[in-house]
Amino acid sequence: MNAVDGTNAAPDPAFFDGRFLIEIESWSAHLRVSKGSGAMPTSAGTSGALNHEEGFEIRGHVLAPTAHRAKTISIFISLFGPELRFGQGHLNEIGQFNFRPEETDLTATLHLPQSTWPVVATCLNTVWKYLHLWTDNAAGTPASIEACSFSSTIHRNLSAWAGLE
Repeated sequence: MNAVDGTNAAPDPAFFDGRFLIEIESWSAHLRVSKGSGAMPTSAGTSGALNHEEGFEIRGHVLAPTAHRAKTISIFISLFGPELRFGQGHLNEIGQFNFRPEETDLTATLHLPQSTWPVVATCLNTVWKYLHLWTDNAAGTPASIEACSFSSTIHRNLSAWAGLE
């Protein structure tokens, strides 16, 4: 198969380097509100004298790569506002993935824009079944997460990689 005829979305084996496919088993949302103090930085979600923190926790298991297949994973998603910056001199990753071949329980953190709260909650509840994570493929842990996406299905060209064939 090749990409020219449209039958293979991933003709290059490097397409899978640092990529993880996670099947979502459950999720929960959290919202924490407390009285503010002068010691809390505004980047922590301070609104006047009120602090708030919101996010999600996803639990699932790894489908791919094979080395981590069937391991359980907890992904903690924190939501950030417009004050958080990415790029040179700022945050250079959208999350971190803690994995070692000998571990059976894995953890990851993701940062998503606060404005995605309604979409994330709605889609996790209705259509999203899979989380795709792309890491920097570093040998050490934690690895930087460079990209993520959610989907309701697994593309047929990823079925063998995900162990579904």
